[in-house]
This record gives sequence, C-alpha cells and structure tokens, in this order.
Amino acid sequence: MKLKLICEYDAEGQPYQKIQIPHNNQLPAEILKELELPEGIDFNYGVVIDGKAPNWLYSNLACQCQNASWVGCYYPQLEGAVVVHSQTPTVKVGQIQGSTKNNLLNGNLELKVNEVITIDGDRYQCLLIHAVDISPQALDSLTLPNNLNWNREVVLWGQAPVWLYTHLVMRCQQASWIACYNIRTTEAVVVVSQCPELVPGDKFKLVPKSPCPAIVFGGPPNSGKSLLGYTLKQTLVKMGWNNKVYLHRTTWDGEGDWFAQMMHTNPELANELSEIAGRRKKPENTAEYFSQQAEVIKEIRRYTDLVLVDLGGMPREADKILLPSCSHYIIISNSLEAVPEWHKFFQILNTDTQKQLIPLTVIHSVEDKKLKILNREPYLEMVAGPWHYGETETVPQELVEEVMKLIRE
Repeated sequence: MKLKLICEYDAEGQPYQKIQIPHNNQLPAEILKELELPEGIDFNYGVVIDGKAPNWLYSNLACQCQNASWVGCYYPQLEGAVVVHSQTPTVKVGQIQGSTKNNLLNGNLELKVNEVITIDGDRYQCLLIHAVDISPQALDSLTLPNNLNWNREVVLWGQAPVWLYTHLVMRCQQASWIACYNIRTTEAVVVVSQCPELVPGDKFKLVPKSPCPAIVFGGPPNSGKSLLGYTLKQTLVKMGWNNKVYLHRTTWDGEGDWFAQMMHTNPELANELSEIAGRRKKPENTAEYFSQQAEVIKEIRRYTDLVLVDLGGMPREADKILLPSCSHYIIISNSLEAVPEWHKFFQILNTDTQKQLIPLTVIHSVEDKKLKILNREPYLEMVAGPWHYGETETVPQELVEEVMKLIRE
C-alpha cells in the first residue's frame, strides 16, 4: 500500500502535512509489517492522517509520526482533524484543527482493565473502552486506570472513534506491546511492540461465542431505514449496551455513523460525500462483495451480542446472499403495498439451519409525528414517524423492548 503525502494549510495559514490512506475494502493486518511513511515528511510541522481505515492502521501511523509537532486524525463529522498527540504548546491534544464547529458534548467515557482470552488460550490484559457521545476535548483531561500493569501487554477493545483509539495507543506505549481490536474483522492487531516475540501486523482472535441474533432492516428508499438502524443503535448504546450491539452497513456508499451525525449539522455536505464515496467504492463484482459481507456478519455474530444489518435500497437478488447470515428482520416502509414484497424477500429458507428469518417488527413510516400500535402478534406492527435526520432522536419504546429480548445477558 502506497501512502500519499499532501501539504495543506489550516485556517490561520499554518502549513501541515496530510497522510492520505488510499481506499481499500479489505486491508490485511500484515501490511503493517512493511508499511513505510511517505517520503518527505517534515516533523517540524503537524501531520494529519486521513482515509477510511481500521483503528490499528491509524494507531500505527500515529506512532510512526510521534516526533512531529503534532498528530491528528481527520474527523468527517467536524470537518477537521482531532489532535491525538502534540509536542507544541500552541496545539493541544483534543483540539480540532481546521474546524469552526463546536463539539462540546456531555458524553460518557469509562476505561476499565480486565482480561481477554484468545483461541490459543492466552490471557491478555485488556483496556475496555466504553464511550458514548464523547467530544474530542475529553482527550485533554483523560486519565488511564491506576491498575494498568505496564509490564504487560495492552489490548484496546470497545466501540469508539478512531481518534480515541489512536490517542490511547500513544498514551500506552510503555507497555510490552499494544493491540487494537477490530470488530469488523474480529481480530486484535498488534500496532506497537517492544518485545521480539510480536511485531506490528501480528494478529490473534478471541474465544468465540455461539452466534448472537442478527436483525436485518429492509424497506423502500426514503422510508427511514438507515436512520432507524442508527437511531436504534444509539438508543441501546445510551442504555449501556455500547459494546454489545454492532451496526453493520452492507452498502458501499460510506454512510457510516459520521453520515448520520453530519446530517444534523451539514446535510448538503453529508450527501455530497456519500455520493462521492458511492461512486468511488462501488465493487466490480457485487455478488462477490455481498458474499464477503455475509461471511463478515457470520463472524461478527460470534463476538458480540446483537448485530444490526442495514441493507439499503430496494430488494436485489444479490442481497439474498446476506439473508442466511441473519436471524430476524424489521421492515420499515412508507408504502403499504411494498410490505408484502419485503416479507416475501426475507422469507427464504436457510439451507444450513432449515429455518426462515423471524419477523420482529413492521413499521409503517409516516411524515407526521405519530405512534400507533396496530398488532403485537405474531410480530410488532406500528405506524410511526417522522423519520428525518435532525428530528428523530429515539425509536419507539415498544420496538426497543422487542429488541432487548434478543440481547443476551
């Protein structure tokens, strides 16, 4: 993988350098074993890391750049770079370079020390991250748990922004070695090491569990499908299920959490970036792409407690490859006539288990502020709305209760 170096200027006209990570749907951890910084970096100036990449890649690059004046991770939601490391008094850790947006949130950040067990039986010290609606400014006052053993390894685990992972790796470099867990690949990847037995790029898996439920969302465009998935996840996260629920998006348009958050502040830019990403990242072979996504879902189900799967768009033949990897489905539709079509689409027999997907909820999406329960058996059916970014902050409690029944304790 070849990294690109770009020279840019901030709002005050001060120069900095950007390391651009090229897009790649599948980045193997082994690339760290031969990864080199682009030529020409001047460490007298700041360095920003930018691109869609795993937490372990950002963390490794940041450590390689730690002699720079400051290091930042580009954060699309704020259209700026979060400073994760600084050696200059004029730039503080947690500062957002190049952004005029105020992101002071009253979020919750907890760091706890426990252990994880690998499939080989090794027990490693783990720094568990519980982060909900945290602001980059929280980095400036972040303290590490007193019971971290610096004579051991540190495995970072939890759903958190890449800039938080990167900052924590920078803070933990005195440990024997550091690894970042990536739920999408269900691997922990070594990013920094001071021991000869392990080098950056080495990886390991944790002990898997029996597959957890996976709920797939379906419905016509503009019904609120992606917003429902995001809002449901956020609702569960705020209830304390942060590291038990994973939202997996199967489309290639780049509409991650950043898109949902940016739609609150700059919807025009969010849609523009999504369209650019969709054109750039469209796979050449969609059947192969969805087959890979199906395997990803199966794997994730063995390492978390609930998976939410966002299909996107109208039902396609290629999407059917994903269905045997799921267990339940939710339909959200702004068209009454489309509901039977989606039921039929989801009711495919799994040749491995001889089971069909279980209907969990049907939501008739409306523009008005409304909630009406139509049926509770054989599945929850309701009329609910509106489903617009910036207006919909929570999902109906009745839906939350149905989903909570599936989350294993």
